[in-house]
Amino acid sequence: MKISGINHINIVVTEAQLASEVAFYEQVIGLTQGLRAPSRRNGAWLYCDDQPIIHLSVVEEELHRGGDTHFNHVALGCSGLDGLLAALAERNIPYEIDYRSPPEMTQVFLLDPVGVKVELNFPGEKPATQQSYRYDTRAIA
Repeated sequence: MKISGINHINIVVTEAQLASEVAFYEQVIGLTQGLRAPSRRNGAWLYCDDQPIIHLSVVEEELHRGGDTHFNHVALGCSGLDGLLAALAERNIPYEIDYRSPPEMTQVFLLDPVGVKVELNFPGEKPATQQSYRYDTRAIA
């Protein structure tokens, strides 16, 4: 067997959390909701171009925020750093930003509405201005 890559990430949410979770991944991260096969449970598939990468599954009871799981974070390769930073500022979403070298890469860490840590990697990009940096350790707790 040969692994070709990550197929998708599954995040469980309650029915009440589903809409805000979909909105976050569409409006902030830039994914689009797409085709979802019929299922006994509600949920959503979020796509990057034609690839489904995040599967939201509805469960009856809310899980403890950030607890009782071995899942730590989802990391996505990205471009358009300044657009993301503007979207985060507009929505007042806390984040932490870090610059790595080599290879040159800016990383942005934030939490989605149900507390899943999201790492966004921007190879070869830096914010246009120093004011773009907003440190908030709550984003990666």
